[in-house]
Amino acid sequence: MVCNLGINGFLGRMGQSILIESRKHQDINVTVGCDLPDKIASADKFDNIQLTSDISKHDDMFDVIIDFSLPKPSLEIIEKCVKLNKPITIGTTGFISSQIQLIEKAARNIPILLAPNMSHGVNVSLGSLGMIAKSLKGYNIEISEIHHVNKVDSPSGTAIKMAQVICDSQKIDLGDVHSPDCPIKFVSARENTEIGTHEVSFKGLNDEIRVKHIANDRSIFADGAIRTANWVKNKKNGLYTYNDYMMDML
Repeated sequence: MVCNLGINGFLGRMGQSILIESRKHQDINVTVGCDLPDKIASADKFDNIQLTSDISKHDDMFDVIIDFSLPKPSLEIIEKCVKLNKPITIGTTGFISSQIQLIEKAARNIPILLAPNMSHGVNVSLGSLGMIAKSLKGYNIEISEIHHVNKVDSPSGTAIKMAQVICDSQKIDLGDVHSPDCPIKFVSARENTEIGTHEVSFKGLNDEIRVKHIANDRSIFADGAIRTANWVKNKKNGLYTYNDYMMDML
């Protein structure tokens, strides 16, 4: 069965990557593109895609939403999805704890998949980091990440997720990632052409172990977003992770 897909943040980098990647999926049809009113007003037309700044007006045209925007508009689109009883996959990062609580509350009413990184490779790496960290207590841990210059949150959502996995494995508190007391050191850089690189180093007295993921193309994130959206649309109400999707696919 074909899944009709709406994209919030349609005219952004990831929105357009999702559109391009969707053409490789025979069971996916992008029908609605949502973005800010001024962007919609000046945008070129897309064949068979309804451009809008309000998805509520076109709820009969899509089965599930993918959101790649910013925390505030992401929460706004989640609220609309709750009213429309529509599932949503969220790739937006930079949420603060109070905003996460709002997402958790919304997930009582609709299926929501929230993932700071939609790359299958990154999510597989998270499992490896947990196992490594459990066996390397006492090592100094540093997470370095490089992203494009327009990425607002720093450290990135992926870097924080990696750190949380490590801390959970070692049964320690991550705390404030910006504090000098944080048990993990973060190094963030923003470059003109960088898509995304994450490297975790475990440094002991006489050795060092590194786990590195390099994203060479945004299509890996777009593909993950499409696959998880197609998956979450059939789930019961609740908050899901990319790992939930991976476990279900085994």
